[in-house]
Amino acid sequence: MAMTVERNCFSGLEGVYDQLKARRLWPLTSVHEKALQREAPHWHPYNNHVFLLEGTASFFDEDAGIRYDLKGGDLCIVPAKTLHAAASDGPMVLMVCFDEPTPMSKIKANPVEEPR
Repeated sequence: MAMTVERNCFSGLEGVYDQLKARRLWPLTSVHEKALQREAPHWHPYNNHVFLLEGTASFFDEDAGIRYDLKGGDLCIVPAKTLHAAASDGPMVLMVCFDEPTPMSKIKANPVEEPR
C-alpha cells in the first residue's frame, strides 16, 4: 500500500491533539534542530502517521518511487512495512504516531535488505 498525504489537515498543536483523539493514535514527538540528511530507506512493522508541525520536509515512498513535499499542517501516512525515507532542508518538528501504544524497542527501523 502506498503512502498518502493529507494537506492542511490540522493547525498547530491543538489541531494535532484533535486529530490524535479522532484517529485514536499514540504519539512521539521528534524535534530536529538542523536539516535532516536523507535517511537510508527503511520500514517499520507498524503504521506511521507523521504530523509535520513546523518546517518543511520531504518524504520518499521508496516502493512507489514518489516524493512528497510537506509543510506545517500536513500529515503523511506511512503504512506498515512500506519502504520510506525522510529529509529536510532545515529545522522541523514532527509528531510520529502509531495505532496503539508501542514500546520503543519495537519501533526500530528495519533496513532495506531485511525481509518485510
